[in-house]
Amino acid sequence: MTIDVLICTFNRSQRLKSALESILRARVPEGHRLRLIVVDNNSNDDTEQVVGSLQGGAEIVYVFEARQGKSYALNAGLGLLSGEVVAFTDDDVIVDENWLLEIIRAIERYPQYDCFGLKVVGVWPANVPSWLDVTGKMGFLRTALLDLANRDQDQDGTYEGSKTPGGLSMFFRRAAVEENGPFRIDLGPKGRRLGFSEDVEYCQRFLSRGKRFMYVSQAIVYHPVHPERLQKSYLLKWQFYCGRSEVRRTHGSRGIAMLLGAPRYLFRRVAEHAVGWTFSRTSKDRFYHRLRLYYGAGELFEYIRLRFS
Repeated sequence: MTIDVLICTFNRSQRLKSALESILRARVPEGHRLRLIVVDNNSNDDTEQVVGSLQGGAEIVYVFEARQGKSYALNAGLGLLSGEVVAFTDDDVIVDENWLLEIIRAIERYPQYDCFGLKVVGVWPANVPSWLDVTGKMGFLRTALLDLANRDQDQDGTYEGSKTPGGLSMFFRRAAVEENGPFRIDLGPKGRRLGFSEDVEYCQRFLSRGKRFMYVSQAIVYHPVHPERLQKSYLLKWQFYCGRSEVRRTHGSRGIAMLLGAPRYLFRRVAEHAVGWTFSRTSKDRFYHRLRLYYGAGELFEYIRLRFS
């Protein structure tokens, strides 16, 4: 069996190097083969040289995709697949030494499944801001920092807050990927501009065709929580663009009362969170309402943009 591991990258050569080295160190059972596909999405750093310097027993395929946007890069990578299994992950992770071994075991253990998610363990910095609480009502922020599932047993298709894994933590039988088609190019990040939901939409297509995901608890990816993502400004911007991306992904609401092209209830929700941000007593509550305000503002912005574009 050959496993294709697909990674897209943009101007993060040193983090990419650590990620690729961890994959090359991972155990590959005898008789199986690893093939790394690295798609450089128009980087202007030394990404190509870093990839070319790597040594290991795996085949490493480097391709440059000049069209800016992660979905363009993902689709370029899909065109290079040759293995029976396709694993997706990010350019800043460290995989467990048994990551590939557990992927192969899952493929063999669950022949009735084509789609899989795996465990993501956050690697936190020493100092976490006091206003951040990802275990309470700010739990939705885990998707910006880590991922959605962190269970210790394999489980059929259930994720906290979502029915699909994230883009750094999923793998498929190649036939299912070919059937599912390309990623939507109107979703996802483009260069330094934030964007989201390309992986959610891609996985939702599997679900719409009756596929189910198996969560594989022993195939582990370690994902660092970078200090720059523990800034209020980043998280607020992230929420705004999440709101925009989700409206694009779902094509907006239908059959409800609208105002200026947006659901009327959104104006009320934004106003409620604006009041909560202004009058809440604790810093955590104020920041929670501010985050939800930015998300709602992103939704409103995208609805109105689509209405008048």
